[in-house]
Amino acid sequence: MIFVRDHKILCSIALLFVMLALLVSQGLTLTADELGVMAVRGGRQAEDLLTTIVANLTHLGDSITLAIIAVVTVLILVWKNQRLAAGWFLLAASGSFIITAISKWLFGRARPEVVEQFASATSGSFPSGHTLRSAVIYALLAFLVARTRPNSSNKIIYFLAAAVIIMNGISRVYLGVHWPTDVIGAWLIAGFWLLLCKNGYDRSCARRDAELL
Repeated sequence: MIFVRDHKILCSIALLFVMLALLVSQGLTLTADELGVMAVRGGRQAEDLLTTIVANLTHLGDSITLAIIAVVTVLILVWKNQRLAAGWFLLAASGSFIITAISKWLFGRARPEVVEQFASATSGSFPSGHTLRSAVIYALLAFLVARTRPNSSNKIIYFLAAAVIIMNGISRVYLGVHWPTDVIGAWLIAGFWLLLCKNGYDRSCARRDAELL
C-alpha cells in the first residue's frame, strides 16, 4: 500500500512541477516573481549585517560543501558496513547534481535584474541549484541520522534539516540571484527525487531482508 501511496504523491509533485515550468517558460510568473524578490529583499543593502549573515549561510548549499558532505557520509556508511544505504545515498546525491545541470540547460532562464545581486551566479536561474541540491542532501542526511537516534529526537532532527533547506532557498532570493519560482521549482524536483530514491531504497531493503530469511 505504501508504494501505491508514494506513486500518487510522485504523480502529484510531477504535475505541479510541469504546471509551474509551463508558467515560467511563458513568462506568466514574472510579475509575481518580481514582487517576491522585492518583498524578500526589502530595502537591504550589501553592507547590512543581515546581508553578511545570509551571504555566509548560503554557502551551506555550495556545490563543494555538499559534495564534501556527500563523500564523507558515503565513506562513513561504507565503514559501518551499510553498503546499501551508502549506494542509495550516493545515487540520490549525485543525481541531484545531474538533474540540476540538465534542468538549468533545458530552461535557460535569466537571473533576476530587478535588484542588485549580492552573490555571483552565472548558470541558468531555473531551478535553483543551491536549493535543489541542499534539499536532497540535507533531507537524506536527516533521514540517516534519525534512523540511529531515539524516536523522541527525530522531530528535532527533521526540523533542523527543514530549517536549513528553507533558509537556503530563501537566501537565494534575498541575494538577488534567483526568482521565488526558481526555489519552488527546485523544492518540487527535490521532493520528487527524494521520494523516488526512498521508494527504491525501501524496495531494496525489503528484497535484501527477504533473501536473508
